[in-house]
Amino acid sequence: MDQYIVPSTRAWLEHRYLELSTVELELWLVALSALTLDVILTYVGLQSGFSEGNPIMGYAFEHVGFAVLGLVKVVVLGTAGLARELRPEYGPVIPLGLALPWLAASVVNYTLLF
Repeated sequence: MDQYIVPSTRAWLEHRYLELSTVELELWLVALSALTLDVILTYVGLQSGFSEGNPIMGYAFEHVGFAVLGLVKVVVLGTAGLARELRPEYGPVIPLGLALPWLAASVVNYTLLF
């Protein structure tokens, strides 16, 4: 697949990746912060009478309880950590891939709540 990337585009991507590599720890901290914010806002939303938008998690909340959200987040973080160890070349991309959807979910939850 590398042969299909234009050399200037490849150089740009490599440069961006190197920039991300310098802040990998901070990206993991952002991911953990986004996770925490998502869990808190989800809890507040559910306590305020909102329903979970994800049907699988909604089913799990009904049958297991809110603790299932913590369990799912721990499994996701553990899987991400394992992926980081097994494929270190994707180091900074993994926490970024966790942080962005969790931040988006937090923004949606915050907007709905407040």
